Amino acid sequence: MCSAGAERLGRCARLDCGLAFVDTSRNGRRVYCSVRCANNDAVARHRERLHGDARPSTARKARRT
Repeated sequence: MCSAGAERLGRCARLDCGLAFVDTSRNGRRVYCSVRCANNDAVARHRERLHGDARPSTARKARRT
């Protein structure tokens, strides 16, 4: 973790999750802790667009510092 740097630490962008992770991607733009969270969030956004539900989205913008 020390060699990766503090800027590689992140928090999952899915509101229901909130897990912390170390970004090991090449470009350092990882937003979700896992593929499962990314897929769940994408499905929720799709259903919200499709059905126009009044439910709030589970996604939040990633905070990069």
